[in-house]
Amino acid sequence: MHRAAPLLSLPAGDIHLWFCFHGEVSSAESLAGYRALLTPEDQAKQDRFHFARDSHSYLLTRALVRSVLSRYAPVAAEAWRFAVSPYGRPRIEAPLVEEAHGLDFNLSHTHGLIVMALARDIDLGVDAENVGRKAALDVADHFFSPSESAALKALPPSLQAERFFALWTLKESYIKARGMGLHIPLDSFGFALDNSEGIEFVLADPSDDSAARWQFWQLQPTPQYLVAVCAASDSLPPTRIICRETMPLQWEKPIAIPTTRTGGRN
Repeated sequence: MHRAAPLLSLPAGDIHLWFCFHGEVSSAESLAGYRALLTPEDQAKQDRFHFARDSHSYLLTRALVRSVLSRYAPVAAEAWRFAVSPYGRPRIEAPLVEEAHGLDFNLSHTHGLIVMALARDIDLGVDAENVGRKAALDVADHFFSPSESAALKALPPSLQAERFFALWTLKESYIKARGMGLHIPLDSFGFALDNSEGIEFVLADPSDDSAARWQFWQLQPTPQYLVAVCAASDSLPPTRIICRETMPLQWEKPIAIPTTRTGGRN
């Protein structure tokens, strides 16, 4: 990713998804460049990880956030500063340049993939899961709504894992968009996916939120990964999703990833 590249436009209503597919090893030069972007506090946190895989993921994620944000505002990647909400969600604190006005982001990482979503003045959440791992079907009764759990059990066993991950990513994207994480019980809202290309969203307590203001997308960038995006705006609804693949500080390219399911506000 070149500092001289022109800034990317992010119009109101657009959502940009950045995909970073990665292994466990990067060149020593790349790792040193990533670490140079971190604050002393972040460097100390990286050093406290016991496992090399977790340390590598932390470093790459921080480098991704900083380098991608600098594609939208004339700010050096190492100059960004962040604050954390009471529920642990990071947000931009400084510098408060004009191009960063209304800019928000959300992150998700799973084994081998980091996804960063960006938009302006939109409540935004993203979740990615490696669907190659075993689906934890035994947790459905505890974390899914009764209707979700019943619909999951009614499927043939060969289809249950796909449905589990589809529901799980959607649920995670919603609680992340709300900015409250697991303070929102996962069984207090649900999704109906009987239409293979549609997503129906239902709240157990409509007084807590309005289901009509939310829009959802699911994408499958590779057979190994499933990604869900959730967004809401008080003005214009999101109109399109634009995807890019990157390796921070090295390269980036646009990629076309069709949605597998959509639903909600039009």
